[in-house]
Amino acid sequence: MDVGCNTYSLRGLPRCDAFARLHELGYTAAELWAGHANYLSIGISARQVVAEASRNGIALRVYCIGGLFGLRPRVVEDRLARAFDFARKLDVGLVTGVLDRAAVRLADARAQRQGVRFALENHWYTEVARPRDVLAALDECSPAVGAAIDTGHFAFLGCDLAAAARLLGRRTLHVHLKVVRPPGIAARLLRQLRKRHHMEPSLPGPGDGLDAFASALRAAGYAGMLAVEHEGRDDLSDALARYRRRAETLAGSVCPPAAPEAVGA
Repeated sequence: MDVGCNTYSLRGLPRCDAFARLHELGYTAAELWAGHANYLSIGISARQVVAEASRNGIALRVYCIGGLFGLRPRVVEDRLARAFDFARKLDVGLVTGVLDRAAVRLADARAQRQGVRFALENHWYTEVARPRDVLAALDECSPAVGAAIDTGHFAFLGCDLAAAARLLGRRTLHVHLKVVRPPGIAARLLRQLRKRHHMEPSLPGPGDGLDAFASALRAAGYAGMLAVEHEGRDDLSDALARYRRRAETLAGSVCPPAAPEAVGA
């Protein structure tokens, strides 16, 4: 596994500034959020986007197109085609997004046709919310389509992250590494009723469930990216630096701090 950051985490910054900030924080790879380079924009230059990233020492590895759920199939297929085409121009072979279950077959056919892979992301307020929902949506799909596990959205629903990794590990193409504060069941149902989909952000640390999650993913053979995706806006540089260190430990690229020796040992 390796480590990167979804530029959605820096959604308050212009694209070039976001790349520069990632470089300052020690990141070398990124998942490019469509809000920083919209495939629907007239005149958008993939070559310019790649050059901006490269100048800041950032390799673009994944393209994140966000939510296409609740749309007519014809609209979804058109947008997927345009997003996949833009990803190829970025020289990126993996696209992530949120779809209705019925649209996953469209994504599979289109991904195979255009020579990319598509990773289906779980969001707590959609019909593809829980690990078994994701697995069912991927049923009978080709290897061109897999899961983009969002740890925050699973945790928000109270899902066991390690169990999710064991269930989806062999179909997982990507991970959004996110920590949130899960609400109680009643509070969550009220949020869903009121369509308040925002989750309260938190930071990685003890009790986040990510160690067992990463171990289960590794056991399943996952070798892709752990892409940091932070929902918060406060103290952002400190938060993303902390996430990077946590992700590197989970990915095995650095060793966790040794436990202090007992007195008198």
